[in-house]
Amino acid sequence: MGQRIPIRWLFNFLLLIGILNIAAVVQTAQSLAGLAPSVEVTAYDLIIAMNTLRVSYGLPALMEDSIINAVAQSTAETMAANQMSWHIGNVSGRLAAAGYGGGSTVWATENFAVGNLSIDEIMVIWSDASHMIPAVNPAYCNIGAGVARASNGRNYYVLQAAYTAAKSCGEYKSPGGSSNDGGLSQWIVPVKIATPDREDRVYHVVEAGQSLWAIAIAYKIIIKDLETWNNLSKDSKLQIGQRLFIPGPNTEGYSTPTPVGRIQISTPDPDGKIVHAVQEYQTLITIAQAYGISIGTILTLNGIQADWPLQIGQKLVIDPGRVTPSPTPRPLTPIEKLTPASDGKYYHIVKMDENLSWIAELYDVSVTDLMAWNGLREASILQPEQKLLLQVTSPVTETPSPGLATTPPIPTSTVVLSTPTPTVLPTETLSSQAPEVESSSVNAETIAIWAISIGLVLGGSLLVVFFSRKKW
Repeated sequence: MGQRIPIRWLFNFLLLIGILNIAAVVQTAQSLAGLAPSVEVTAYDLIIAMNTLRVSYGLPALMEDSIINAVAQSTAETMAANQMSWHIGNVSGRLAAAGYGGGSTVWATENFAVGNLSIDEIMVIWSDASHMIPAVNPAYCNIGAGVARASNGRNYYVLQAAYTAAKSCGEYKSPGGSSNDGGLSQWIVPVKIATPDREDRVYHVVEAGQSLWAIAIAYKIIIKDLETWNNLSKDSKLQIGQRLFIPGPNTEGYSTPTPVGRIQISTPDPDGKIVHAVQEYQTLITIAQAYGISIGTILTLNGIQADWPLQIGQKLVIDPGRVTPSPTPRPLTPIEKLTPASDGKYYHIVKMDENLSWIAELYDVSVTDLMAWNGLREASILQPEQKLLLQVTSPVTETPSPGLATTPPIPTSTVVLSTPTPTVLPTETLSSQAPEVESSSVNAETIAIWAISIGLVLGGSLLVVFFSRKKW
């Protein structure tokens, strides 16, 4: 009889420990769930956001295309599977191979971003000249997008825009049809600014084809403001005729963000140094214009390149004050990066998906010269690892000279008849990430806790069954 109490105590003790461990696992899972974004940006969100910007520039919205959607989704999945931080290359060739253009020459551009980002953050990353091509170039006709998640939890967002050389914008129709099915991206219309009421409050009435993104841009606020002041969630769908309250400078408790296109000038510190914190929708062009300096000066002072996207909150040195900055070496040209062969000549080694047009543009030579140097014709097919002779003048020196970085061109409405050069953009992956959770270690710890908990509970149960069968 004296053994009953210790056995029951032992069982109760083991059971209590198991319950506490299970509660700890549940709490850990809930805390991890809180770190994940509450809503995922979809491919449709990317398309409608870019089309909204395009309409704001007075251009017709790009038509969603099923082939481009499929290629963009495949690209996102490939990049996610390999956790890439660079473009795959030759997006025009990939679209043409998938059937876009019906055999005509295809011109295309591609944007991507990596991380657990909101639509606001993605569009800020794509606000520089090279990523704004789909919004400002009238030659483009069709658009598609894809989203995929890597094993490390990061999302890959890919947007592609294209047109064909055979037909003008609007005439080409994809043989695969459109996957839009009358979606809002086909009906984007400019947002009309509502007038304040008698109490100086502004209410916007939603019309067909309008989105939170479009309304936020029109009223120079951010999507988060619309959601907060109208009790909306990320997955809320707007209804035609719905009234949205638009907060403004006179709204109690509202902090006015930096207006679109306007820069709040930072004041110099005691040493004369000026540092600017990047805000929503700001670009290198608008920041440089606001401070009356060149983009090259900003690039030099901050050690960045023109095609690196800015991040919200990023600190940019505008004036170093009394400290003289060290000059940034001039970037090497593609030909300067090559090593002459034993015969003293330069050769390019062909890689997968490269074509004559892309290689000629890379080295700033004509396609005709490139074919003549290597005895090729327009119908010639390049093979990986094939050596192409480059009859170019050797650089004077391979030592880069100090100087300011080249100022990127300002977007114009000129039709561009060349595929954008694939560019390695490490900051798209590394600079705009939410704090990451070491998923592997967390998963291992969670599994261990579960195993211990289950083991203790089962062990206690077996002890009770064993001793209960004895005659006490």
